[in-house]
Amino acid sequence: MVVLHVKRTSPKGEFLFETTAGISVTDLKKQLVELHNKRIKCLRLADALRELAKHGPLRPEETRGLSEEVGKMSHLDVNAYGTPTAPDEHAYRTGCPPPAHAAAVLTRTADEASAAVSHNLVAHRRALDLATIQEQLDCMQGAVMIAYPAFHRLPSFDPARIELENAEAPDGQSENQDVLEPAQSSLWWAGKELESGKTLSDYIGKNEKTKIIVKLMASSQGAPVREPRVDEETHKAMLAYYYKKQEEQKALNNNDDDSYLTSEWANPKALKGSLVGGGRGISWRPH
Repeated sequence: MVVLHVKRTSPKGEFLFETTAGISVTDLKKQLVELHNKRIKCLRLADALRELAKHGPLRPEETRGLSEEVGKMSHLDVNAYGTPTAPDEHAYRTGCPPPAHAAAVLTRTADEASAAVSHNLVAHRRALDLATIQEQLDCMQGAVMIAYPAFHRLPSFDPARIELENAEAPDGQSENQDVLEPAQSSLWWAGKELESGKTLSDYIGKNEKTKIIVKLMASSQGAPVREPRVDEETHKAMLAYYYKKQEEQKALNNNDDDSYLTSEWANPKALKGSLVGGGRGISWRPH
């Protein structure tokens, strides 16, 4: 299998994907775009579940951000959902989370889903596939059904319900909202864009035991930025080394102590003394 290290504009958007050398560039692009979109959907839903477990459902739009004091001055009831037991400091959620056991299920399931599609899988050399993502989406839907059976008391405008009903409309303002379209996406490798009329083997050959780094971009973004010559860990090590050398040089410049002149290693007659008599004092009297 050919292993693709797929990168996006953000380091948190990368993942590994396994395919074959004979796949067409068009099909490969469709699969990568679908995988990317489902992956960020999984991350969005996981974030929504964590917030749901902490502060309950989202408030209606007209009462979001309003404090109780402001609500008393208007006809709006900011606590229409119920008396808050875990108030949201930003006043965007009702403050009425589900029971503790259900909230624990939501949080645990969300954390497991985030870990299953995390960018950290690249460091562990674990490839991502649609089946894994769909499994996590199903698990999170089951967790929501435990806390809110048949979406009972979960408003239609809550982010978790919107994601589960596939009614989301990502705006692209954050990395988890950056949805791609196959027809408006491009795939880059070694500074070249892979053309739709060709196969992957036209670029990398027919060796199935190959690993390459590709960039998945929106066509409107143009060519990707060139990869740095050294990786992040090497760059950090180089900075630490030069910083250490700089500090050592500063210490030497500030050191005016001349006590080293009386040390043994600074004695100009040390070599002669070590050679004559093996370093022992010369005695003129027989032992």
